Amino acid sequence: MAKTDTRHRTTWGTRFRFLVRFVGVTGVLATAIGAAMLNTVDPIANWTLENLRSSGEGVHGLFAEYAAWTLAVGVAAVAVALVVELLGGLTLVTGRRTAANTTATISTIAAVSLLAIVNVYSFSHHARYDLTRDHRYTLPPELVEQFSKLRSQTPTTIVVLQMHKTFGTLTDKRDSYTSEAERVVTEKVKDLVDLFREFGPQFNVVVFDTEAFGYDRAMAELTHDTPELRAAIEASPENSIFFHANKRVQRLSFNEFLQLDKTASKEAEGGRGNLVLLPQGEETFARRILAVQERRPKVALCVVHELLTSAYPDGPGKAYTLAGLRETLTNYGFDVVDIVLKKNWASASSFDDLKPTADTREETKLERLEGKVATAQVKLSTANRTVLRIEKAQSEIDKIKDRPWSERSAAYRQLLRLVVTEELEPEILATIAKQLTKAKQSVEDAQKKLKAANADLNLALKDERPVEDRRIADAKEKLKRKLADVDLLIVPRFTLEDATQGEGAGVPANLHKLRKEQVEVIRDFMVSGKPVLACLGSISGSDGPSLDAPDGFERLLAERGITLGQETILFDVEENVFAARIADEQFGGGVPTDIPSLAFVEMPVNGQQAKPNPIAAAIRLTARSVGQPLEIRRKALRPVSLLPGWQDRVPFAAEFLLTSPDSWNAERPFLQIERARRPDGRVVQVFTYIPEFEATTVNDPKWGTPMAERKGPFSIGVAIESKIPASWIDEEYTREQFAASLLIPVDGVLTAGLTVAANQLERRNQRLVVFGSGNLFTGPKLEPAQEKLLLHSVNWLTGRDDRLPRGDKPTWSFPRVEMTDQEVKLWQFGTAVGLPLVAIYLGFMAMMLRRLR
Repeated sequence: MAKTDTRHRTTWGTRFRFLVRFVGVTGVLATAIGAAMLNTVDPIANWTLENLRSSGEGVHGLFAEYAAWTLAVGVAAVAVALVVELLGGLTLVTGRRTAANTTATISTIAAVSLLAIVNVYSFSHHARYDLTRDHRYTLPPELVEQFSKLRSQTPTTIVVLQMHKTFGTLTDKRDSYTSEAERVVTEKVKDLVDLFREFGPQFNVVVFDTEAFGYDRAMAELTHDTPELRAAIEASPENSIFFHANKRVQRLSFNEFLQLDKTASKEAEGGRGNLVLLPQGEETFARRILAVQERRPKVALCVVHELLTSAYPDGPGKAYTLAGLRETLTNYGFDVVDIVLKKNWASASSFDDLKPTADTREETKLERLEGKVATAQVKLSTANRTVLRIEKAQSEIDKIKDRPWSERSAAYRQLLRLVVTEELEPEILATIAKQLTKAKQSVEDAQKKLKAANADLNLALKDERPVEDRRIADAKEKLKRKLADVDLLIVPRFTLEDATQGEGAGVPANLHKLRKEQVEVIRDFMVSGKPVLACLGSISGSDGPSLDAPDGFERLLAERGITLGQETILFDVEENVFAARIADEQFGGGVPTDIPSLAFVEMPVNGQQAKPNPIAAAIRLTARSVGQPLEIRRKALRPVSLLPGWQDRVPFAAEFLLTSPDSWNAERPFLQIERARRPDGRVVQVFTYIPEFEATTVNDPKWGTPMAERKGPFSIGVAIESKIPASWIDEEYTREQFAASLLIPVDGVLTAGLTVAANQLERRNQRLVVFGSGNLFTGPKLEPAQEKLLLHSVNWLTGRDDRLPRGDKPTWSFPRVEMTDQEVKLWQFGTAVGLPLVAIYLGFMAMMLRRLR
């Protein structure tokens, strides 16, 4: 009996069905490709032929049109295939032989539809479980609540900018650690954004690589309508994350989110190395999003002269400028304003004649422009008078030009006060004509300068704020208003930069002395709990400390427990500079490279128990990030320390910046030079005093006092956080305290009563940082170490502790399994030989099972 042929016959019907299905599948592919192409051109709402044709020119326009045709053809092909399959299905369903196939087809369609519905539903109804040991991906409940209140109508754009500069200006050196840290931070940011989408508005995440092709075009498209975001990106000094919403921008550097610890990375795995990162907390990232709408902190620079402000980075006194400080703070999210505290410089005969004020840079600019206009008016008036005088003389000469020489000669003597001969008359007349032409040209020049000065003045007068501020005559009230919206007050006092250059190389210390009413405003500023940063230079003079330099501001610091030395700190290597000068050798000023760097200390040097200093701890972690110490070198420093017994009032180590042991303090840090005449008549310089270290002896009255001359190290940086003195609030307490101080011996009961009374007063905590250097942050550009010290100090002062590097969280490192050499060989054998053997074994088992059936 012949076997039945079960093969399918190839007929025109089967060929047609194959062709229809081929067209349908191809249509699905074309639809997907066309939709993807159009999605890169324009939103779906604008998918019209007119818009597509006008959406660009050249290649871009053709691309859009081809994408539209691809999508249209694909949709048409799918539609044709579906119609044919539907008609064929309806015909075949009526037959018995296709009932089972129809049922299977319907079941398949239902299953696919159910799967699609379930997947779509899961996008909006799902749950996330944080199974990490430390719940690293779980936000605190208070942040979740705040995120839930954000409006979804104002989405937040998050820009991850990879500049391949992890440490800003600190170092440009890149290695495998910094490169891998960039990649890890980028991945972590994306993970966090996925987490935040559940709690607030939708987030638009963009990753930019400045070295990638098309970066400029991509950034131009993103920032086309957001110039504030573009400005922030262009001003960024390092790898950063930007948060943009409602025309406000917040910046977060990579190290503020996940800080690289390069030192620990190199030491990890027994010296083999492994990437080690210090998590700064997801809260830092989250709070920066919430802080997009917050006002930028405002910093006021209070100086006594306009040249000491941040206005002249390239001026003649650029060594005194604070332009570098302004640039650093502005780039890191602060607003900076200059306040000039003294005026009347042109007419003052001494420093005591200077009037107190509180002028902003705009106000001093108005005064300068008004002076420029007044000078131009004087010059124009003088030039006009000169022209009139010459024209009058020329007119008188014209009247006598036809008279006899004797009369003309007498007229010349009367008009010109000169004896003119007949031969010189033509030359005199030509000279007068030239003078008249020159005088008229001077009038024209003066008119142009006056016009330009008036234009500049009128432009400046359009700013109503400085015009209104100038109307306030009361200096105290004016300064009070200027500081009302200020978050941090910086008082820099540049005095001396290098003692080896002599006393006249700096700014007189008593120039910075403030009036009583100005000091009262600063005290009220501190009473309100607002922070102050003081950079106070040396007060040494040729005969010792300047007695006029200390003012009420320094007394305020003393009442907070901070003592300021009257001496100047010299280094041992500076004795060589003095010797070179005496020997008349050539030497350079500034900061020599062999000056020892300053040292940052976290714990009290006297062994007291206290928490680490937050600024010094931040500097230490920053240094670990780059794998090198942060070195700052400064000369002519002033000792700054905490009074004995005051460390107990501060929760952390107060003295955090020290000089090296190779230093000593001197009341007279300058060479004393006198001129003397030798017997041969020559005038020579005689050095009558040479600074050198000589320790104070026991018999000296200064023995045991801070004024005693000794070797270092010396504290030149103090940071405190404590309650303001009770005497600043209650004058009655001040009188009782004074009466108690007169008791001999001091009445312990009364003293205890005063302490209780002080504690009952409502007093705010206030943060204060004092450096014993007036030029610590001066110059057109700050060095990297200066920049980090400034930023850490300012962030701590303004309460932005979350922006300080922290190392209290568990470190993150690449997961690695420690294996012995034997374990490594076993794993290599298992992957190279074991897996293939297992596959062969399973294959033979399957073959044997088939033969048993």
